[in-house]
Amino acid sequence: MLNPSLTLCFPDRQKSCFACCPPIRPAGYEHLQHKNINKRILRENTAAFVSEERTIVPITGFSCWALGYVDENYRLVGCLLHPSQNDGLDLRYRVNYATKCQRESCREAQTFSELALSVKRFWLHLADGLDSFSYSSQTTNFLFRMIDWGTHLLNVISVIRSNRIYTTKSFLTVFPFFSTSLSPRAHAYLLNRLIKAENVHLLKSSLFRAEFEHLAASLAGEIAQNQVLQPDGTPVHRLSLDRDFLDYLRLSLDVRRMNEQEAMITKEEVDERIEKWRRALANLPSNSCSQSGTRVSKES
Repeated sequence: MLNPSLTLCFPDRQKSCFACCPPIRPAGYEHLQHKNINKRILRENTAAFVSEERTIVPITGFSCWALGYVDENYRLVGCLLHPSQNDGLDLRYRVNYATKCQRESCREAQTFSELALSVKRFWLHLADGLDSFSYSSQTTNFLFRMIDWGTHLLNVISVIRSNRIYTTKSFLTVFPFFSTSLSPRAHAYLLNRLIKAENVHLLKSSLFRAEFEHLAASLAGEIAQNQVLQPDGTPVHRLSLDRDFLDYLRLSLDVRRMNEQEAMITKEEVDERIEKWRRALANLPSNSCSQSGTRVSKES
């Protein structure tokens, strides 16, 4: 059963995520780089906020006057206008980005919401000890990166290692694959189709990581070489195909437009290559991937 009250935004009483606030932040903005200034602004916003006020005050610059501390210990950062802070009354109309504020939710939060309670708790340990600033940072919170690999992988790993509690450091020691520099969203489709419960041990191998990186680069190069530009095609994100596959097209293959039929042909080609690779990996001993480079390359 899912527990909607345990969210990625407010996982516990020690920290919260405010990376999406305000919704007009510039690309790549990092709250952590301006921590001292932001802490002062948050305290000022909290002290100045009057919940009974109803006037509309537009957001100016990249800071929102309604973002402040929502607990007496000044640990949790959140929207002071949110209905959860005002007895169910939504006051976000008071800023000129009210509609955007109301619908703002990151992809990681959506993915996290689809996990069972036990799985959520397993992965949240990666963020143990972080404050709200570090937790809200894409550079310091490794949990966000893991979530981008998708629910399938999150479920598989948590089931087989459910009796363990991992810090980021200990997790990467056991699963060095995730030290890869590859973008999770760009390659989640490949990895999720490749890794199942029976071969999850591959993620414990640095050699497998190198082999996967080689395969991903080779496959992207081959498809790109045969790809015909389709300037009149449908924007990739609007195609009615698997979301992870569409991310693979956009972020790994740099395909922005494609008609549905061509996208399905490309998907079949990718799936065929992954299946051949998966069969080759099935022949490897469970405690070693030392021969993965040569054996997989030949099979693929």
